Amino acid sequence: MEPQADWSESVRKQMRDLLMSFNRREDQLKNMEEKLNSDRVNFEREMILQREKAKATFEEEVHEFENEKEKLEMEKERMKKVYNFQSNKVKLDVGGQVFSTSLSTLRRDPDSMLAVMFSGRHELVEEDGTFFLDRDGTYFRHILNFLRDGFQPDTLPQDEAALRQIQAEANYYQLSGLVEAVERILNPPPPAPDVTQQEINSMLGTVMRQTADSGCSPCIGVSSGHVDFVFHNMTKTNLDFNEKKLSGLSFAHTTFAHNVSFIGAHLVNACFYGCEFASHVVVDFSHADISGADFRQCRCVEGGPQALGTQNGKLQNARGGFMFGSSCSSFAHLIKTGRVKFDGAKHIGAKFDPNVLEFIKF
Repeated sequence: MEPQADWSESVRKQMRDLLMSFNRREDQLKNMEEKLNSDRVNFEREMILQREKAKATFEEEVHEFENEKEKLEMEKERMKKVYNFQSNKVKLDVGGQVFSTSLSTLRRDPDSMLAVMFSGRHELVEEDGTFFLDRDGTYFRHILNFLRDGFQPDTLPQDEAALRQIQAEANYYQLSGLVEAVERILNPPPPAPDVTQQEINSMLGTVMRQTADSGCSPCIGVSSGHVDFVFHNMTKTNLDFNEKKLSGLSFAHTTFAHNVSFIGAHLVNACFYGCEFASHVVVDFSHADISGADFRQCRCVEGGPQALGTQNGKLQNARGGFMFGSSCSSFAHLIKTGRVKFDGAKHIGAKFDPNVLEFIKF
């Protein structure tokens, strides 16, 4: 009986071990199931979060796309307006004067105020299709001509005051190119002279002249009514300075007793202060550049074959009278009679006595 009992015990032991193994396996499977369920829950939760995040991102991108689309449509509409604006003729009322031009002209200088005003980015007030600019329209045509053709000095006035006004308008419209170009006209760098001041003095020569204070010539330092003798430059023969560069040189207090031609000469800032012009000669400044030159206190002196002469080294006329005019206005008479000519002369900033300037026709 013992062998059978041992066998039974062995079987029971094996059964117990097998049951314990099954129980452990069941616990493992249960743990695995719980973990699987937990992982499934976590996965589903993560999927929900990712789906919501993806949905939010998509909706944000859609919103941004709609905004960009709206901006694009607005830009297209603005460009359409700009195109329509640029393709039309522009009418400007400048201080009461009406001008017609194109937008391409107004925008020619990208740094100017006009280019900014008419770029299409700004709303401009217009009335009946005309844009109003509250400026003096007198010189606005020069602004437009500069924008159309660039700087053309021959189209500008020679009057200094007018040039200053054009420069002021160009400065207002921020047209720096025109401002600088006008400044070069107003203050030109004179070319180097062809001759020296000493050579000019030698050409003119020096004589001793009898004179008296007339109250008009600052070169004679004598008291009223007092007769004195001074050394004075005087032309000894006809002189030809045509096309010569004489800028900055001085002819001050010279007596022009012979014909002298300065036709086409460069006389920028030259000095003719207090000069005397004999009544029988012609001194021609036609087409010369006399910008900045000084012609104040010039006068006519009595002259002619019977009038000119010297006595004891003193220049007198045939009647023994003094060789100068009775007043500075006598210079105007020479201009009116064509004895002194300024036809076509460039005269920006030239200085004349007021009672003389009104008779000069440039």
